Amino acid sequence: MMDEPRQTESGLRVLHLEDDPLSTELIEAELRGNHIPSALARLCTQEEFEAALQQGSIDLILSDSRLPGFDTLSALALARQTRPDIPFIFVSGITSPNLKKIALRRGAIDLISKNDLPGLVRVVKWLFSASKRKHRIPPLPEIGMPVIVQCREFRCLGYLDWNGTWRNFEKSFELFEVIDWFDL
Repeated sequence: MMDEPRQTESGLRVLHLEDDPLSTELIEAELRGNHIPSALARLCTQEEFEAALQQGSIDLILSDSRLPGFDTLSALALARQTRPDIPFIFVSGITSPNLKKIALRRGAIDLISKNDLPGLVRVVKWLFSASKRKHRIPPLPEIGMPVIVQCREFRCLGYLDWNGTWRNFEKSFELFEVIDWFDL
């Protein structure tokens, strides 16, 4: 059953794919406690999610990694297909490195443990402060999106992590002086 979001004048409109109402309440309290006004609409089914994607203004999608009867990786794929501009973050009790790798490759911004809600706050603040600065900085590839990075003496395949730090796929070392990037 879909919970109607509580209206806020200037808050984030968040779809939350979650079967536990307490998780939604905890996330909303954490965001508000960190001065991020938000209205969370809890959704439990694929049908509710598809309808919500079509009908309303959405700023952010949060999702548990598992819902009864609903594959949340499919929800990520649907969101990337229909609303690619909306950030999608998994907030889950299951945070295996393999699941995180799959989620990032498929276009999620991050996979954060439900035990690390301050981590969610950091990502949300970064996402929405960066969007306010778009007119001042050149557009960067999406977080987790592979890019070819041109450094002083070589090119390599890398990605931009959620902190905005360039990482090398092959060696996982930071690339300190990025000269240019190219979309794949």
